[in-house]
Amino acid sequence: MSRRQPDLMIDGMRLPLQAAGRIQQEYEDSGGFTLLRLGQGAAVPQQAWRKVRTTLSATGLIPPGLSGRDWTQPFALGCVQARSLQAAGNVFVLPAGRRTDAEPYGFAVDAAGRIKPVPVIMVGDTATLAVLAGAVSYQVLWYPVMTVYALSGVRPQYDAAGAVASWELVCEEV
Repeated sequence: MSRRQPDLMIDGMRLPLQAAGRIQQEYEDSGGFTLLRLGQGAAVPQQAWRKVRTTLSATGLIPPGLSGRDWTQPFALGCVQARSLQAAGNVFVLPAGRRTDAEPYGFAVDAAGRIKPVPVIMVGDTATLAVLAGAVSYQVLWYPVMTVYALSGVRPQYDAAGAVASWELVCEEV
């Protein structure tokens, strides 16, 4: 099993290491959902829709070359943070929106919570992790490709004294 950390991709453009030398990504749910309380305090979840919002932030030597981009148009975002699923079984159906330049990878988890890398066989969107004696669960990880909007665009910053460029990009799933 090999794991390859992919580079950040924005609309098919690979951001050079100098622009995204240290990059962080976080995911959060956004949408039409809330937790309502009844008269006696009982919780009632309500949801109309749910999408993913992701925030990217980076620090490097140069800013990303994204100033001329039309942020009113959706684009493909090749994520650098893996998503994951864990279950007692070793077969998982993954979302179709996955990076092709970094294959899914997986782990077997033993009763003490230790992880051991195991091979992953992909057939279409189905990931089958190799069975490992003593495993109580399995976890598979993949790097998503999301179609997103980022209407605010890149928010750049520059530290002239330290010669460090940093930026943030907030994206919402289409």
